[in-house]
Amino acid sequence: MKQCKTVVSLLTICALATGMANASKRPNILFIVTDDQWRTEFNFLQEGRDAEGKSLNLTPTIDRLSSEGIILDRMYAASTVCTPSRYSVLTGEYPSRSQDKGFLNDMAEFGNQPNPHFNVHITPGKPNMGNVLKANGYFTGFAGKNHVLNDGAIKVPSITKWREADPFDPKTQAFLQSKQAAEVQSVLNNGFDYAASIYAGNVPGHMPIKMEAHNQDWITKGGIDFLDLAAKQDKPFYLHFCSTLNHGPGPAGHKYSANPLFTPGGVLKEELNVQPGRNTIPKRLKAAGYNIKGDHADALWLDDGINAIVSKIEVMGKLDNTIIFFFVDNGMEAKGALYEGGAHVPAFVWAKNLKGGWRTEQLLGNIDFAPTVYDLCGIPATSQPKMDGKSFVEILNSVNKPIHDAIHLQIGSSRAVLKDGFKYIAWRVHPDREANFDIPTSGKPKSLYHIASTRGGRSLEKKIPKNYACYWDADQLYDLEKDPNEQNNLAKNPEYAPKLAMMKRLLSEQLKGQPGSFGEF
Repeated sequence: MKQCKTVVSLLTICALATGMANASKRPNILFIVTDDQWRTEFNFLQEGRDAEGKSLNLTPTIDRLSSEGIILDRMYAASTVCTPSRYSVLTGEYPSRSQDKGFLNDMAEFGNQPNPHFNVHITPGKPNMGNVLKANGYFTGFAGKNHVLNDGAIKVPSITKWREADPFDPKTQAFLQSKQAAEVQSVLNNGFDYAASIYAGNVPGHMPIKMEAHNQDWITKGGIDFLDLAAKQDKPFYLHFCSTLNHGPGPAGHKYSANPLFTPGGVLKEELNVQPGRNTIPKRLKAAGYNIKGDHADALWLDDGINAIVSKIEVMGKLDNTIIFFFVDNGMEAKGALYEGGAHVPAFVWAKNLKGGWRTEQLLGNIDFAPTVYDLCGIPATSQPKMDGKSFVEILNSVNKPIHDAIHLQIGSSRAVLKDGFKYIAWRVHPDREANFDIPTSGKPKSLYHIASTRGGRSLEKKIPKNYACYWDADQLYDLEKDPNEQNNLAKNPEYAPKLAMMKRLLSEQLKGQPGSFGEF
């Protein structure tokens, strides 16, 4: 039976690849990752419409691609902050498999228990979609927010003494240019052919304070420049296109109003002209009947950037043979925890030759993107790295059947499993971490939260206990159908003891295949 399923799966992959690429040309891939977007920013979700069903956003490109594509209604981020989520997208692995030295040292110091969060970088030699596709005949590019690819051998200039610098001082410009060059090289050293318009991480902390601003136009320019080079290649392309929107900082609700000349690479000589002018955003919003400020306003700015990239691919004559993936890195209602509000994220796939216009409720994880892309690109199993994720090519080919029995999640000192409408969350701070991590020289130490990376919790964590009544419980069991907001912990309810025991077994079995230890599991 297993052998028969394998044959069917291979036939499905071959059929889709043939349909996508006319049997001779492998598809191009545009992979879009957006940052900290709320569910209300998407018209294809219920949260993106008002009580009368009217859309809350003016995002014509995202609307069109999602309506023509396949919406992945049960997509989960394996980890619920930027870095580990992006790690899983690019590698197909759970973030606890990172080989980053800092992560491994932390693990060794505190009981061999992985504590994945912002410390799980991809380092040179780690298979990722950039280097695997490159090795298999693709021209690969990266534009926008990185926050995961790192090369410790590269000395990136420190921003510390430049935080108060004058943005227009030639010395500041020279510094920022050298910093950008190092950050670009770090991406290249992880296997990409091309990198440009790189934000090393979140906007704050990477440039002088007076310059801290989003610049979607600059990111779009990096993507377009890559496509210009791709047009000259005799090979298919892969573009990893990562916006910084809609992450902070502000100006809240109108980030597009920041200085259009400011970038992490220095001050531009002139405003870019790669997508509709920022000054048209409030005009278009007003004309369509929307407020000119709000998260939806910057969603339009993002939509403009995506449209510029898609239009460029169409002008190149490549759109008919391009597959577009769209993914938000983490949920915002519980970012930093494993509740639905942090792990359940918007995503869809579009392609001209896919039978689109429908939604799937099958459980999927961002660890599944890499194996799916490899299959679509015709990379044989023998040339694919070992991954935790599974290909969902069959689903894209309208075979709407499960590929997972359960979904597993992890961040910091918490792990979770989701199966049959129930979720179990285990929170286990290792005793060594509790006793020795970040202990103040005097006074009682503050509590460690689920990420367990700083006493008193990160700012993103502090609101979560206010919204989730059982946040501090070590064991949590939720019936998601009856309790979608995860407020009623059933772990201590005798009626659910068999369900709790089964979910614990599932988690234990999964963790046996992961690095290190985790509590009693």
